[in-house]
Amino acid sequence: MSESMSESESVSGWETAWTYTKRYWHWPLLLVMAFYAYQQYLPSIDLTADGRPAPNVVAETMGGDTFRLREHRGEVVVVNVWATWCAPCRVEMPGFVDLQDSFRDEGVQFVGIALDRNGEEAVRPFVEEKNINFPQILDPAVAARHFPGEMVPRTYLIDKQGRIRYTHSGVILKWALDDALETLVDEPATTATSRRPTPEAPASTRPRRRGKRAGQG
Repeated sequence: MSESMSESESVSGWETAWTYTKRYWHWPLLLVMAFYAYQQYLPSIDLTADGRPAPNVVAETMGGDTFRLREHRGEVVVVNVWATWCAPCRVEMPGFVDLQDSFRDEGVQFVGIALDRNGEEAVRPFVEEKNINFPQILDPAVAARHFPGEMVPRTYLIDKQGRIRYTHSGVILKWALDDALETLVDEPATTATSRRPTPEAPASTRPRRRGKRAGQG
């Protein structure tokens, strides 16, 4: 009788374990997904001290102008490779619009490179709907040649000396990018790795806005 009870308890134990497994199997998966989302949506922007030279991008924009990256030497440039069919791109785009407004007078220029195969037919309605306020290049070949990668979106921060100081694949939230732009704007144009202002290129005196960071994004 004791053997029968032992077998019954063993079976019951396995049934209980199987019940819990079926009921809570998704939690490990959710934890993995949460960790991935944390890495993607809350990246730590650590600017490299000496970035690689940015490519010599020359391309026509949707507005008919010619965008030449080298003409923006002395400014901070944010290059965003995106597409209208990319859901994460749509998430981060409003923050980019706000930051372009906030930093425009401080020498920050955003530029988008859209990967849509339908070009202006797909991009223009989205740009107008979202009031996107920075130039858009509608040539996927420009991204493939100068800013290659498989994941979308991709974002590149270029300092005043024309060096790529940070790259990221995935979403960048507004507050994180805001802090990085603050740092790059404060750097003098002549020696971007030095935080000490020079007479030729004085550092920005705009007050830091880190206290507002939690409310952004």
